Amino acid sequence: MSENVRRIFSPDNSQSLSDLEVLKAHFPAGNDSREFLPNRELTFTRRARFIVTAPDGGNIMGIDSMREIVELDERVRSLNTQDGETNKKTDNQTLGDPHLAAGTYETICMRWLGVCVDNAWLTYISGGMIHHGILLNLTYPFVTVGNEELSLGASFSGVETYPGTDVIREVKAIRLTYSLSGEDEIAARWEDLVEEKFDVLREGFNSIKLSRTTSTSLSKETAEAGLYAMPRFVITFLLMVIFSFISCFMRDWVMSKPWLGFLGVVSACLAIISAVGMMSYVAKFNVFVALMPFVVLGVGLDNMFIFISAWRQLNPSLSVEERVGQTLSKAAVSVTITNLTDVLAFIVGATTRLQSIRVFCGYAGVAMIFMYVYQMTFYVACLSYLGEREAQNRHCFTCQKVRKRGEGGGKLYGTFCAGGVSENNASSNTHNSEHPLAKFFRLTYGPFIVRPGVKLFIFLVFLAYLGGAVFGCTRVTTEMKFQTVTRDNSPAWVYYSEEEKYFTEYGPTVSVVFEGPVSYWEEATQRRLLKIQERFTRNEFIFEDARLTWSWLPAFAKYAQLSEGGHSMNESKFYVKLGEFIEEPRFSQYKLDLDLVKDANDTITDVLASRFVITARNMSSTGRGSDMMLRMRELAEEESDYSITVFSFVFIVYEQLVGVIPVTFKTLAFAIACMFIIAVLMIPHPICAVFVTLCIVSIDTAVIGYMSLWDVPLNPISLVNIILCIGFSVDFAAHISYGYVVAPEKDPNLRTVSALGMLGMPILQGALSTIIAISVLSTASVYLFRIFFKTLFLVMLFGAVHGLLFLPVCLSLVGGWMPHKTVERGHQSAGMGAVLPRRDGGYHPVASYKPDSNIKGQLFVVEMVSTV
Repeated sequence: MSENVRRIFSPDNSQSLSDLEVLKAHFPAGNDSREFLPNRELTFTRRARFIVTAPDGGNIMGIDSMREIVELDERVRSLNTQDGETNKKTDNQTLGDPHLAAGTYETICMRWLGVCVDNAWLTYISGGMIHHGILLNLTYPFVTVGNEELSLGASFSGVETYPGTDVIREVKAIRLTYSLSGEDEIAARWEDLVEEKFDVLREGFNSIKLSRTTSTSLSKETAEAGLYAMPRFVITFLLMVIFSFISCFMRDWVMSKPWLGFLGVVSACLAIISAVGMMSYVAKFNVFVALMPFVVLGVGLDNMFIFISAWRQLNPSLSVEERVGQTLSKAAVSVTITNLTDVLAFIVGATTRLQSIRVFCGYAGVAMIFMYVYQMTFYVACLSYLGEREAQNRHCFTCQKVRKRGEGGGKLYGTFCAGGVSENNASSNTHNSEHPLAKFFRLTYGPFIVRPGVKLFIFLVFLAYLGGAVFGCTRVTTEMKFQTVTRDNSPAWVYYSEEEKYFTEYGPTVSVVFEGPVSYWEEATQRRLLKIQERFTRNEFIFEDARLTWSWLPAFAKYAQLSEGGHSMNESKFYVKLGEFIEEPRFSQYKLDLDLVKDANDTITDVLASRFVITARNMSSTGRGSDMMLRMRELAEEESDYSITVFSFVFIVYEQLVGVIPVTFKTLAFAIACMFIIAVLMIPHPICAVFVTLCIVSIDTAVIGYMSLWDVPLNPISLVNIILCIGFSVDFAAHISYGYVVAPEKDPNLRTVSALGMLGMPILQGALSTIIAISVLSTASVYLFRIFFKTLFLVMLFGAVHGLLFLPVCLSLVGGWMPHKTVERGHQSAGMGAVLPRRDGGYHPVASYKPDSNIKGQLFVVEMVSTV
């Protein structure tokens, strides 16, 4: 496994990495050019693999299919790194003859006793076809070739045998493996050549279909997947510019600020560029970092809408300096809460043990910090400049001075040019400065949801929503696949998909290691060790068949019994016989399972460590693999008399799912506690902080539940998305809660309507901007990107529903306990309510507005005209 792929799938400081170091200290890893056997490998060694199927998905155990498989094997073996061409075989060369040219498979293959170890069954098949023109029978799952019994379980899949026999009648898939010895440049170049010449290798085949991979395929395609996201960011940028233009546009050509929307997008892009530039010095770019621009661009625009909403609520007759100051006064708390919670969410996400996720959170967290800095400096400066344009009554596009509405110029001029607040019509001030969508929230939506009947309906909707979330949480699954980080239908994606479909029954192998002093020569110890071996093989995760277990001790016991006539041995005699045993060619493989101490005469004096190797079965998912790994470790811990370590090279992948569910809840609890503290500090009422926290719990429960119903498994990637969702989900609830607390009305319904009138529009805009920003990922050909879209989409959807529906209704019901902001009777800032109750339970809009010069800051003052 290459280093960048290990960073994706393997958590740091995991037990599997520690166990790997233990085994490397005692046994060869399989990547050091020495003779080796693949079933003892400790790492993902260099190799090429092919899965062969029939074009129609049927049987490939036919003479035509096998001829093409043999031809494929010849082509692979003849690839030459010296010239990049396949060598032409002469008529007197047969399959299996060594190619002496440097750079061919035969010169770099993994060997045992001088012979390439892979695909031995194919030599048997090809010999029958070459010498007799027939397809020899194979038995399953073991076939005897000469004096050796070969396992076909890891090479053949979808096998059917003739009734009453073990002779193969039908095979759905065959896997060919070409293991390489060492990590030198020739081996690396040979792997590259397999990928480059893949089309040549499969050319002319009509009876078989191929998929392939090498040890570097996943690494290369992961890097390509990250680059694949970049063009989509251009689309996101254009979509966000269009959305921002539309969101900041009004029917008034002076009050409209489309360029302010564009500059908000520019501000987000500056933050992204700054973060990438800074973090590139300390952390390497990976496929997850490619998602960061979409997050920052979508979430970062929320504050832009808060600024614009606050600006529009102020009296246009104020000076630009006063309006900017009042805007910052109104928006500073909401903007700070948004950025602080987002950054904190990324900090919590950075605590994960997956290095690639930590890097992503580092990039995104730094980007959000830059976003806050640019919004409070660059964007506020842009707001000031465009405020000057508005104060001078200039057109939002041409920047030419225009007449104010109602001051003449004709109908066409009034439609396309006129704008601004008319000094002769004070009652039109609010109409001109308030966006139609904000007016909808203030006059229509807010009064509607606080009706008693509507509240009851919304409560029932919430119960149904929560029931679906809880149901989904009971269906959560854990899974992580190699295909997650590759493009759909790429070579690696196709190979790993077919491997998952066909080759999960047999393997991988697991090493069970005994360290420290063990009195192997004592018969009681030998019986105890054999009993332990039996315990490891007699469970649902391991094959009990002795032919799939490689153990030196029973073989040595038989050897010693035959040579010694059953007499017991002392320690010195044991070491002598052990030396003789491993020098026998038929037992020489057990050299790989013993770490021996020898004296100057090459005589064994001690055994530092030994192992036996077992075969896992039915590893149909990484979740089951994780269960198998944990069970093996439990068995090792139960044998407290010995120091036992269990390890397989795939444990590095399985490790990521160990305890992912309890870790999820533990991390979520910590993150929610942090958000609660921030809410208490930033929102001037503890009850609102409690409501915000409850909203976070509700949203995260729904995200976990509904993402499971949307076929998104729980794994470290989705876990980090959920953690980040805490920071994003708190934004909307915090905005509404803060708006409710500062509302000057006493009646809870009026305060709810006031908060929605002030912040309903920016909340909706913020949710839509994020959804638009990530929408391009919904059709991405990389599964990782689609998972990211699904989880973040659910967060934005549920966050907006809580902020605009559930929480306002809740506040209208229990918010009477909270003190309200007191203002002079009959006065209220525009945009903070402006409605009156009717006898039928509905609400009338305020009749008129007029400026009051006695109010500091020249805020709009509402004359509360009774319509009852």
